[in-house]
Amino acid sequence: AVVSTQSGHYGRDITNNLRFPAKMDVDQSLITEADNFISKLDDCRIDSRILFKDRLVTLSENTGREVGELTISIDSSTYSGKECYLVQANSNGIVDTIPVGTNITAYVTPKLESLEHTQHEYVNIPGNPLTKRSVLSQTDDGYQLVLTTTEGGTETVTTEEFTKDEMARFISEGANLVLQRLSIILGVHSRMSFNVFSTDNALANVSYSPIESHSVLLQNVTLETIGIERCVDNKDENPTTWKIYFLSDGHMYTRAQVGSPVYMKIKDIPENFMKDEDADWVFPDFGKGKLHWEDDIEMLSHFLDRKEELKEDHVNYMKRHPELKAILGDFLQFLLMRKPSDVIEFAADFFSSYSATAEMKPSFAHSNFVNQSAIRSE
Repeated sequence: AVVSTQSGHYGRDITNNLRFPAKMDVDQSLITEADNFISKLDDCRIDSRILFKDRLVTLSENTGREVGELTISIDSSTYSGKECYLVQANSNGIVDTIPVGTNITAYVTPKLESLEHTQHEYVNIPGNPLTKRSVLSQTDDGYQLVLTTTEGGTETVTTEEFTKDEMARFISEGANLVLQRLSIILGVHSRMSFNVFSTDNALANVSYSPIESHSVLLQNVTLETIGIERCVDNKDENPTTWKIYFLSDGHMYTRAQVGSPVYMKIKDIPENFMKDEDADWVFPDFGKGKLHWEDDIEMLSHFLDRKEELKEDHVNYMKRHPELKAILGDFLQFLLMRKPSDVIEFAADFFSSYSATAEMKPSFAHSNFVNQSAIRSE
């Protein structure tokens, strides 16, 4: 694998040692189960039963107070002509008044290969914001991973190449969400082992194991859940373990990382929940109240997260079109020089010169007239 590193103006050259995987000894039977699971998936068919959206609230383990939310959406899509799953996940919250969040967008094949995977993490510390962005793309020879870290005015970019053999049985974070839903829908409850990126972006083993299921009471309805434990082996660190429980149709009920001060849980039974035919239950009517979104921690978190997304999108657009800054600079400079009384007419006159279909006439005729009138009046 080849690593190339670039840094920002005030950056330091750093490289992540991704080449050496954090793999530990794995029972061959777990690998065999993983291969069997993948082999049973139809390479040309999207399973429509897992195409839905989950919404969970993030709760404090100590106080039970809502501090954020998690949304997971899986839809059908195409990527370079290939039918695939489009996975979009967004986790955001406010920790000690500081907005934090993670966004994931992934294109995943029916056999769980990641065609493209983008992950953006941010911690908006006043005066010293931190963002991490990773883009994993499939290439002819394997995969390319581009990591971009920005802290304050420092930007560091690291590029890593992986062969197809190195990425065998690789499950990205986006593919992981597809795998979990498929496991529930298909009734797969065996232990399996795949490869994944660990917390330090090294290749590592990840295992999926069934855990004891239990009944839960939600909106006065007793529902059965199915549990999965996901464990990532981190190099020189303790494993990272999640315990996730699902409803029988694949909707996520609760998700908790072992040792974390927060956990995620659904508040209401999903509207499209596929219940058993003999279930005896009715949705209660809670009515509608006035919306005070500024005081709602979930909605405020969503607002701040969306604001961050739009800001990044606008900045990226400006970077892709440097001519925009030059055009606007010319317009403002000319505007201040002419000082027209009608700014709208002046703007229309100015930008008409960029139109290929506009009627030919002397450039800035209206602005010249306005400017001369203003000079005579003085």
